[in-house]
Amino acid sequence: MMDSVTRNLRVLWRAESIIADIRLRQLMTRSSLRGAAALLGVFAFLMGNLAVFFALQPSWGSIWAAALIALGNLFLAIVVLLIAERSRPGREMDLALEVRNSAIQALEADAQVLQEQLSELRDEVRGVRQAIVGFVRHPVDSVLPGLLVPLAGAIIKGLRKSDGDKA
Repeated sequence: MMDSVTRNLRVLWRAESIIADIRLRQLMTRSSLRGAAALLGVFAFLMGNLAVFFALQPSWGSIWAAALIALGNLFLAIVVLLIAERSRPGREMDLALEVRNSAIQALEADAQVLQEQLSELRDEVRGVRQAIVGFVRHPVDSVLPGLLVPLAGAIIKGLRKSDGDKA
């Protein structure tokens, strides 16, 4: 019984650590992609500022090139951010959750069995207690049913013997 509980606790611990590892990797991936999107966004902002600066310049050739680069970087930042938001854990997370739920169910079943065993033990202890209390309060009443049959047999044998002596 205790081996089963220990095994189920180990399985539960392992499943929880796998789940935590998967969530940490997912967090790291999302954070990296968000960081890249933020970097691209900052670069787009700088290029936009550069485009405004060049717009003030009398020459228009450099302005449109900087503006196009800024728009391209902004578009890439949006795409990377969307990819980061859509990333989900794979099959391994589903498997880890299934193992964890199975371990929890097994522990609950073991706890139910243990509770039933403790309840049976409690009932047995109460029965023994009642028997002891009954014997202490009424010792003759407690012993009499056990002695009645042998005593009756001895009396009948004694009566048969005495009838046999008279005949």
